[in-house]
Amino acid sequence: MVLALDLADGRNGIIADRASLAVQKSQFMSQWFGTTILSTDYVLRDINGKVGEAEVAAAARSSEHATRLSVWLAQKTATVPGIAGISVYGADCVFLAAADTRLIGFKSKQKACEERNAQVEDKAYVQYVPAEKSASHRPVILVSRHRVSPEGRLLGGALAAIDLDFAQKWIGSFDIAEHDVLAVVDTEATLLARNPPLPEAIGKPAPPPADQPNFGETRSSATFIAVSPLDGRERIFGISKIEDIPVLIIVGFDKQGVLREWRRRAWQLGGGFALLVALSLLVLRAHLTALHQREEMRKLATTDMLTGVANRRQLVETGLHEFSRARRYGAHLALLMVDIDRFKAINDTWGHPTGDRAIQALTTAITGIIRDQDKVGRFGGEEFAVILPETEMAGALVIAERLRAAVQDTAKAVSDCSEMVGFTVSIGVATLDPKDKSFEDLIGRADKMLYAAKDGGRNQVVGATPS
Repeated sequence: MVLALDLADGRNGIIADRASLAVQKSQFMSQWFGTTILSTDYVLRDINGKVGEAEVAAAARSSEHATRLSVWLAQKTATVPGIAGISVYGADCVFLAAADTRLIGFKSKQKACEERNAQVEDKAYVQYVPAEKSASHRPVILVSRHRVSPEGRLLGGALAAIDLDFAQKWIGSFDIAEHDVLAVVDTEATLLARNPPLPEAIGKPAPPPADQPNFGETRSSATFIAVSPLDGRERIFGISKIEDIPVLIIVGFDKQGVLREWRRRAWQLGGGFALLVALSLLVLRAHLTALHQREEMRKLATTDMLTGVANRRQLVETGLHEFSRARRYGAHLALLMVDIDRFKAINDTWGHPTGDRAIQALTTAITGIIRDQDKVGRFGGEEFAVILPETEMAGALVIAERLRAAVQDTAKAVSDCSEMVGFTVSIGVATLDPKDKSFEDLIGRADKMLYAAKDGGRNQVVGATPS
């Protein structure tokens, strides 16, 4: 009786550990995939902020203006990995400018454009569009942000296309055991990507497993055990959704595979009590392995893989914390936005591996300059942000200038042919303003100063004076 109870407890413990690991892995993957969506939305908001009704009207009237705007959109496209192109559309949903100029004049197939009575808001929209409806004739995931009138009328907006191959290659990069499954679906149950691949099901509604929860707009995670409707195998599922992004990541561990070793041990225990110790050790090992894997995934979810510093999501969470703390205690807070000058030229001349090494060299320079209490993170592409708690403008400018000079004098990237490639950076500086309502306001002002530094000739520091 005791042996049977111990076996049952061991089995339940293994299932519980694997369920916990499934939901942890789905959270990690959703954060990773969500970073692409969030980065894309950040770029679209920036575009909408710079391309107003006057710019849209000018592009509609002048092909020369539309061409200039398209060149700028192509540059914006290159800043976010995975994006196939960015377009700007007017109130009639016709593309007026696009990174791929062949799309100019086509009408967008977004829901807001197909359903003219649909309610639109100033938020990120994510939608799967099959090849037959896509302007590029390839299946894509569309990320859009509309410009909306006070009455809720569509005025136009900016749209980015993520090629579905990107999602499939990304999810296919994860190693999985036999009969395990990883999937990306939207909130309407359309299968966007799957590992192992299932081409005939991609882009089609996939019936959700029994007991799969329905998520709203909030960030959510859950775990459950169910039979997969696609292949009939029972799996231990973890499912996660990032807040405001209508995409779900599903991780499924094959239940038979999870319990294979437990069943073998259980049969052996029938021969004698001595083998009970071995089963206990197996359960303990599985538990410790799960704990180790969860810790490794926690690190991956908060760290930029190329540089080892905080990724964008972790940096924003730190910024929100420091912003709240500074507001609560009346403390100072500064932010540096750092960007490598003419980074595209480095990639074009020396190759992307040299560009990656330039990014790593900049990371080394930043970590060598900042203080222990400061926080650095990769904001996207070749752009970094540095949070400086308890720092006024004068002190932030000193740190920024030291960093700029250090990069100019010592930062080097080694090319594939062993040549030393020097580079410079432009830095925008902003400090906490009483009018700031959120950490995003501080980011926006620092980003404007970064643009001013670029426009002023690069390799310089420009600071925003609080009002």
